[in-house]
Amino acid sequence: MSKLSPLVAIWLSCVCTAINVVISKMATPYVTSALFLLGACFSACVLLSFPLGKQGWRRIWAPDVRWKGLGMGTFGTALTMTVFMVALNYTTPVNSAVDNQFEIIYSLILSTLILKERPTFKQISGSLFILMGVILIIVKGGSFMQAKGDFMILGSLWMFQISHIFAKKLPADLTATQIAAARAFYAMPALIVLLGALYIIQGPFLFESNTVLWGTLLGSAVINYVTGNILWYHTIRNMDLSKATAIILCYPVFTFIFSVLLGQDAFSVYKVWGLILAVGGAYLVTSSAKRQGAKR
Repeated sequence: MSKLSPLVAIWLSCVCTAINVVISKMATPYVTSALFLLGACFSACVLLSFPLGKQGWRRIWAPDVRWKGLGMGTFGTALTMTVFMVALNYTTPVNSAVDNQFEIIYSLILSTLILKERPTFKQISGSLFILMGVILIIVKGGSFMQAKGDFMILGSLWMFQISHIFAKKLPADLTATQIAAARAFYAMPALIVLLGALYIIQGPFLFESNTVLWGTLLGSAVINYVTGNILWYHTIRNMDLSKATAIILCYPVFTFIFSVLLGQDAFSVYKVWGLILAVGGAYLVTSSAKRQGAKR
């Protein structure tokens, strides 16, 4: 992994992210979302134990990693991805991927309010493009239930920003594999608490054992929580973050292709335009941020 070009790594991570959206949608009819995520994170930890060994896990359990890892796993995986999977019961993979571009707007708002950074014309323009793309996707969906899923995703994206704060504070000596393992491991406590609360409120969990469920569970663990996360953290350790973000935000294009080919989404002109507006807007915002960083 250390010899892999960051550019190749980020494009591979982009594909992994896109595939995971489609996989998650396939699993939703058969399992409670939080239970699926707990299984995926546990499987990822088992798989990552082979390259990490005892020393690798000891470093992850160290006091200077523990609480930061818990914050990263709770907000970046447990809570956000649970909402994301529940939302996929109502909306489509393409809609959800376009909705996720709205995270850029959250980032811009927080930078303005907390860091007192003034957004540039390009950043404002890009944000408007994202907003228009998301609105087009929601309005043209033609279904209240689909809009419900879209709004669930939009309402949860701020938690990714909290996760990024914890991730940035992790010790510099951690490898990409250790960070990926930490994210999966420290997501599990919150998922267990969440499942306990759901059991008290809703009763028994949904779990229909079949080939699709076990295949998607293992696929999500391998593709996203192991491979995708390792590639992502390897990239941001060796590439400008804004450039990496600009590339990873192209993943809805791949989601669109995979989802249409697998029959989970129908091809439509409005989705293509929503995709173009959202991804183009995200690129404008991140490319502007890159130039600002270069001037400092």
